[in-house]
Amino acid sequence: MKKPNLMFLLVILVLLITIMSCQSNPIDKIQGVFNVDKTILRSVLTESAYKNKLPVSDFLDKAIENTILEFKINGDSIYGVMSFAGDEKILNSKIKVINDSMVIKFDNSEAYLIPNDKGLFFKNKNAKSGMQLLKSEQKNLTDNTLEILKNLIQIEKVQKKISDSLGKWQKYNAVDDFGDNTGKGYPCLVVLGVHNNTVIENSEVYVTLTIQGEIIDIQIFDKSMTLQETFPDRVSGTVKVKFPNGDVKNDPIWFYSNTGYLSIDGKSPMVYNHLLNEVGELKILIDLSTASEYYSDKYLFTISKSNLTEILAELK
Repeated sequence: MKKPNLMFLLVILVLLITIMSCQSNPIDKIQGVFNVDKTILRSVLTESAYKNKLPVSDFLDKAIENTILEFKINGDSIYGVMSFAGDEKILNSKIKVINDSMVIKFDNSEAYLIPNDKGLFFKNKNAKSGMQLLKSEQKNLTDNTLEILKNLIQIEKVQKKISDSLGKWQKYNAVDDFGDNTGKGYPCLVVLGVHNNTVIENSEVYVTLTIQGEIIDIQIFDKSMTLQETFPDRVSGTVKVKFPNGDVKNDPIWFYSNTGYLSIDGKSPMVYNHLLNEVGELKILIDLSTASEYYSDKYLFTISKSNLTEILAELK
């Protein structure tokens, strides 16, 4: 039996390498900057609103006007921002070719980039529709997009810091009117809660609590920690507190300057006493309608003693 000709095998190998090198990578054809086509976006959203019997209002037009979906593809990387109706997200991913489809990671899921004669079609994996993107003449992202990216990166850093300490009491250093450290401090806690009203359902919020004496201060922020929730001003209301044994009790709360104060009268340090002496979780429901008929907002969150004893010891 003859052995394979070594020269013949070498020629075949060279041919295979040449063929493979000549095959173009689809990513190479979509390099550059892309922007959302707002004309097509308006048409798609308007049609969807009619199908779902939703009103086509000025709000929709304003949302489309302020929509940003701009990214730059450089090599096998995509980088940019998506901003729609106040929801802003960073687009930062490697592009992978899977079964002739270009796939990226976006918003804890996957999205597809589909080339067409206008540029690219962008579609989340589980979405029914997507967005048409136009190839731009610009070489880099606009200054406005770069500024949004800068702010979002800063927000992500803050959120990571909060996430790392979520549910754990921290020592908060008090400062004077000039921003100088006073040498005094008090415990501070950040927990995740949910916000509901007549138009919002189970929207996540951050709830911050600080303890000064027996008074507990409560403030609530959006997930970016940049917008503080608005409370009624200079009025009292009621919170519901559910204890580990299932008992539900009411506790007065005083609202002032977008802050809620528990046990400000010094007569009902119910939550404070539990935090100091018990280990079980407390579920707290703040219902702003108990303070003002003009508010329908409800905030639900859970707190516990956790490491409070250690923090209080550090502050002595």
